[in-house]
Amino acid sequence: MSRGDAVSLPPLAEVEHAEWPVLKHMCESLGLNPKGRSAVVRMRVLDHVRRHARAEPWRAKREHIAALLTRLGFPEVSQDVWESTIQLDAPAPWLGLGQAQLAGGSLAEATRSFDRAARMGDADALLHRAGVLAAAGEYERAVRACESYLATHVGDLRALAMQADFLARAGFGEEAARVFRATAESRREIPGLLRAGGTALLRAGRHEAAVNMLMEATRAEPTDPDSRINLGAALLLAGRTREAIAAFRAALKIDPHCAEALNNLGVAQLQLGQAKGAAGNIRRAAKLADSPRIMLNLANVGGSDRPPRARKRTPRKKTKSPPESDAAKPSPSSKPRKRRSRKAPPAERSKPPEPSPP
Repeated sequence: MSRGDAVSLPPLAEVEHAEWPVLKHMCESLGLNPKGRSAVVRMRVLDHVRRHARAEPWRAKREHIAALLTRLGFPEVSQDVWESTIQLDAPAPWLGLGQAQLAGGSLAEATRSFDRAARMGDADALLHRAGVLAAAGEYERAVRACESYLATHVGDLRALAMQADFLARAGFGEEAARVFRATAESRREIPGLLRAGGTALLRAGRHEAAVNMLMEATRAEPTDPDSRINLGAALLLAGRTREAIAAFRAALKIDPHCAEALNNLGVAQLQLGQAKGAAGNIRRAAKLADSPRIMLNLANVGGSDRPPRARKRTPRKKTKSPPESDAAKPSPSSKPRKRRSRKAPPAERSKPPEPSPP
């Protein structure tokens, strides 16, 4: 073992398990002080080896290249690389192949690949399969796939969030809210769960239930503007307009530049007949965000800051009519023609402004 040669450095595991005579010989060969307790000498040798050892250069394997190709947007090429890495006892290549097939739009093939990985013992493949089923619009089957995963991974946050999301998409807002509530009670350190449950109820049309759950969310997270915006939307849809205005203003105290809160506040004010304040808030929202809904609301309330200018009327000159001749006068027996009155076409009704969806 030559002094200072990085190639002749002993492995770390060998230094950690070396007996005292061998450790002392290592210390002397490296030009270190061999005196002291064995623990001190061992630490001295370990520090020297760590400082002078050369790191082996990293080389990307085929599975790394395949995963990178999927992320770069080349799923077809990635599938070919994944297929070259498939082994009989390894589920990971099947997972990668399924992800590449999903990115390429081959949902049926991706489902079969994830099923193969699940049969080989990879439980995460059930969640990947649930995502494929949801992408195909089969939300009930996606929920059952999440339940199969949760049977062996009780309380897994990712699976619970996916299950609640699929329930909400399938139209089962109350069930989704129950999942979010149960998760929030067991995982209080994770923010946003109560808000997600209240939003699921709101989308399901359960406005009063959404109000109750979103009020809990605002109490749990007082500085979250999204909870207050969704609470205001639920109150507005429940007919409690004044309370909705208070919720939107509370959200604006947290984030004064929130376009969604300004738009919804303007809609609520318009329902109370406060047209001037509503127009001002919707104009501010339009300056902050380029949203089609906000622009439509702005057009309905009048987007111009300047009042319309009055037209100047010029006096009309009276012209003398020529004298009527006897032939132009109607005879006593002839009836004068009735003038047909042209009715003005009915004015188009503009749609009332709408709040931004949660």
